[in-house]
Amino acid sequence: MNKFNQWLALALLASPMTAWSQDYSIAFTATPERCIALHKGQTCYQDVLFRWQTPESGQYCLVLTQEHRKLTCWNGKAVQQYQYSFEGNKTTSFSLIHDGEILPLAQLKVVVTWVYKAPKQSGSGWRLF
Repeated sequence: MNKFNQWLALALLASPMTAWSQDYSIAFTATPERCIALHKGQTCYQDVLFRWQTPESGQYCLVLTQEHRKLTCWNGKAVQQYQYSFEGNKTTSFSLIHDGEILPLAQLKVVVTWVYKAPKQSGSGWRLF
């Protein structure tokens, strides 16, 4: 056994084994992820279904990120969902957090887009030919 393999074996034995067996993956989706308004700047209205699965039992919350406002909280490891009546004129972020903590476990955005980017021009203006 060369020096590198000896060092690697020693490093693996010294590291905590629980870190290798824990599942840190989190599933977090929003359907639909896009809200479409007719004109730029208009408020978009859309029912958004959030679905998630948390990695371990504990207290978790779905948060409106910019306002740090909790939309719903739950306890335990399970697939959960929440229907949210979205109203907004700009892209908005949502986060999953451990209750009482600030850093998100997962984050996604509901993107607001428009059919027409520029406001419709008035037909009453004079034109020069």
